[in-house]
Amino acid sequence: MQTDVESGNVTAAATPAQEAMWWLHQRAKDKSVYHITWRLAADRAIDPAALAIAWQSVVDRYDALRTSVSRPGEDVLLQVRFGLRAPVRRVEVDDPGEAGTDELLRLIAEEAQQQPMTLEHAPLARLASVRVGDRHELVLTVHHLILDGWGLQLVMEHLSRAYAAAVAGQEPEFGIEPEPFHRYAIGQRATTTSARWAADVEYWRNRLAGAVATTVAPTTEAEFVPGAPGVVFRRTFSEQATAGIAALTTNTFATPFAVFQAAMHIVLALGGAGPDVTIGTELANRMTPEEQGLVGYLANLCLSRAHVAETDRVLDVVTAARDDAWEMLAHQATPYPFVFGALPDETRRTLTDDCPVGLSHLGPIGTGLGLGDIGLTLLPSPNRAARADFSISTWEADGTYHAEVEYNTGRYDRAAAESLLTDLDNVLALGATDPERVVGGIRVSTRSTPARTIDGRGGVTAPDGDTESVAWRQVHAVWSDLLGGPPEGPDVDFFVAGGNSLLLLRLSAALEEATGVFIDAVEWLAEPTPRALVLLLAGNEDESGDTTTTTTVSLREGTGPHLHLIPGAGGGPSDFREITEALPPHWRVTASREQEPATSVREMARRFGADLAEEGHEPDLLGGWSMGGLVAYEMTCEMSPESAKPLVLLDSPPPVGYSPTPEDELFTAFSAAFTGADRPVVVGEPEFRVRVLAAWLAAIGQPIPAVALAERWRAYARHARIGEAYVRTAELPVAALIVGADLRASENEEWAGRFREPRPLQADTDHHGVLRAGAAREVAAAIVEFERTMA
Repeated sequence: MQTDVESGNVTAAATPAQEAMWWLHQRAKDKSVYHITWRLAADRAIDPAALAIAWQSVVDRYDALRTSVSRPGEDVLLQVRFGLRAPVRRVEVDDPGEAGTDELLRLIAEEAQQQPMTLEHAPLARLASVRVGDRHELVLTVHHLILDGWGLQLVMEHLSRAYAAAVAGQEPEFGIEPEPFHRYAIGQRATTTSARWAADVEYWRNRLAGAVATTVAPTTEAEFVPGAPGVVFRRTFSEQATAGIAALTTNTFATPFAVFQAAMHIVLALGGAGPDVTIGTELANRMTPEEQGLVGYLANLCLSRAHVAETDRVLDVVTAARDDAWEMLAHQATPYPFVFGALPDETRRTLTDDCPVGLSHLGPIGTGLGLGDIGLTLLPSPNRAARADFSISTWEADGTYHAEVEYNTGRYDRAAAESLLTDLDNVLALGATDPERVVGGIRVSTRSTPARTIDGRGGVTAPDGDTESVAWRQVHAVWSDLLGGPPEGPDVDFFVAGGNSLLLLRLSAALEEATGVFIDAVEWLAEPTPRALVLLLAGNEDESGDTTTTTTVSLREGTGPHLHLIPGAGGGPSDFREITEALPPHWRVTASREQEPATSVREMARRFGADLAEEGHEPDLLGGWSMGGLVAYEMTCEMSPESAKPLVLLDSPPPVGYSPTPEDELFTAFSAAFTGADRPVVVGEPEFRVRVLAAWLAAIGQPIPAVALAERWRAYARHARIGEAYVRTAELPVAALIVGADLRASENEEWAGRFREPRPLQADTDHHGVLRAGAAREVAAAIVEFERTMA
């Protein structure tokens, strides 16, 4: 452990379980799959000021909420920040209108869940207060690397206490100081060589010898990738199933958790996978009072293995699951990554480090929640990605059992998921009606299969048939040695082929030893295929050469006048679609689009001008909307008086220099292009505002992916800043059509004094309306008339 004396920040090694999850996070297709979001419906209004005070006090109390995770060298490290500010984000929507309250609340929670977290920057926990109409919700998102479900329950309990104190104007009373999680992490590292862990490892090596992970047979040909598209739904078990669980726990002295495990064992064994069934389960791993009070990530994956014979009775399978569960609890402390690394290579290939079917029982987690005296109800998880083929969590509430199911929609349809839950329900119901039923007499609809097999690896095709390249032969040899057979093709996924996080590091090291070329394992995870390895070894030769793309785009070909347009801040050529459609059909229309980020209006003008000259067709008119007008003006300033073109300025502010617009106002102007006057009021960082905007647009039936919106926002903000900084006083010997909408009279006058022949036009619309509908047709007609008089 290292402590920075000046800042008080602490650095410590992550636990083995955290290190394993860090690697899983790197290879996940959608990294939000390792976020945990609790969407909590409140039964009345929340005081935002009190909530902000309460949240900061909880963040100050628990080091896990101030922790970032990085891998600067060979080890994954935790960095704990001292005095970290953690603001609460807020969304306010008075009237959702066509968006719909339920839909908007759901989409805001989903976007909050999907918003990326940069592991190297704390906090990895975010709280938002959301109000839509008279409905109130809290949305708490944490990265699983720093917190598990048990820890999240503790956070909510202390947040409730702190909120009540803040409302009363008092300091919260938490009791004794908590044990810092980073000290627990240090202890975990020190235990890796202990006799206790050695005994656990020996138990699991014997228990899992020859085991093969079991999964539901996919309904598509897609392979499993962590973070693939997924969906969550909830199901309440029938009264008959609830009665069956009660009867089986009474008759066998098993826990409900063991009963659910037994039911899953039966369903998968009967579905075609065979009698030997292995599934995963996440245990709280909190055996001592100290561990039960610790806020952090302690949960551990354990494997539940069963042999289900057709002659077994339901009672027999439950009894075996009971005994397996007790043994599992006795050996749960040793982190699964540590166990997995000690297994034989063949067993690791057939089990995998990302168990395809997971079953866990939540117990009290997610129940009895509140915020001071405000009641909170945990709603379905807003996940859009799947950690596994199926992850099922069960719990009991009000005398009934429930399940939340997360499944991979790339591999399964909803019918397969519903079928699995129905089969589980039917098997559980037998506990009350026919616990002596032999397994062979039960019928299930679910189809199951071993998730991995040792054999079945076919022939190999090198990238582009290049079987003789040195790089390919090296990849082929190392791959075959580590995975027990050659790659099935150049684009086969390393993990689908039986790879895991431990083999990943061995592969990287083996290739470096064989070739002398360093392979960044994290970089390769973006595309973990033989082809990508060959390219990395060969220095990405196929990516060399001139890949320059012109910034000039043709919007419409024609033999008539040529109009070239520059879009505004964050915009693109498509912004001129309605104006283009309103121009005569023989007009030629082109536009510029930014390919590489520019740092000034002059730089953009030089790039656009150079590419336009390369086209070989000089435009007859040069124009732009908003900041694009500044670029068009600068392009004209750089032309000789003889070649300067008439200008069309569409509500463009003159280049006199402006004070930087506050970010709140800047984002309001950006979102107006999509929503008009109706939009949520959002307090939070720009990325969260973009996410809420994406939710709003999806709710009103105009979905734009948040990633695309974020890119456009970043371009908009950058363009706005360089536009504000641009100053030019040149007077030009050209005519200019100056279309004003939101421009002030003084700005129109400023422009008019810069041109030989200014042609003002006041449009009866707003800044964005210049490009739309009736105003666009009016602008197009004015451009046509302007060109006619210039000819």
